[in-house]
Amino acid sequence: MEIIYGIHQVDGVRGANSYLVLAQAGAAVVDAGMPGNEEKILEYAGRVGVGPRDIRFIVLTHPDMDHSGSVARLKTLTGARVAIHELDAPRLAGEKKLKEIKGPLGPVLGVMGVFMRFTPVKPDILLRDSSTMLDLQVIHTPGHTAGSICLLRQNEAMFVGDAMRTDSKGRPRLPSGAMTVDMEKARESLRKISDYSYEALLPGHGPPIASGASRIMAEYVRGGLTD
Repeated sequence: MEIIYGIHQVDGVRGANSYLVLAQAGAAVVDAGMPGNEEKILEYAGRVGVGPRDIRFIVLTHPDMDHSGSVARLKTLTGARVAIHELDAPRLAGEKKLKEIKGPLGPVLGVMGVFMRFTPVKPDILLRDSSTMLDLQVIHTPGHTAGSICLLRQNEAMFVGDAMRTDSKGRPRLPSGAMTVDMEKARESLRKISDYSYEALLPGHGPPIASGASRIMAEYVRGGLTD
């Protein structure tokens, strides 16, 4: 589904939302869902005229398995370079464990993880605040993880990963407390991205906000960042 010109949400991806970004210099996949989604991503890309070798980058907003589970296989199939913030790179590479989930959900997801084949990936590109890739600008937004990032495409779109989520009606909501390392930093990060201008907001979970997104975010921040 094309959200705005040149930015597509890949249909049917399990786990987090996955997006395909088209630019003059090539294409990028932003987040890749749980393990086993690589074929869906490539099938969708093919339907909009993007071949596997046209995908130059796989950019991860953070390394949680519901965003990074298909990266290893997708990298093999496309030859794309994998990019993630330098603070989250050791977890993607398997040098550190993925973050622990708080509360009763933690043991449940731990058991599920045993049955899911997550393959660590050594990233090709280490991102920092203000890094650029294709026409995407990196904004470091810690809180959900230490290296969580958002990606700004000019004044058109903001990819927010799990810096926030939207509810079923597309309204902004805080990230899950059980899944977030530091909620106060997460709130600070939302204040940070509310200062930018963008038409669409593309979350990792929940439907995108396709128009007027920066105004909606500014109102949400002024309202106190509550669910």
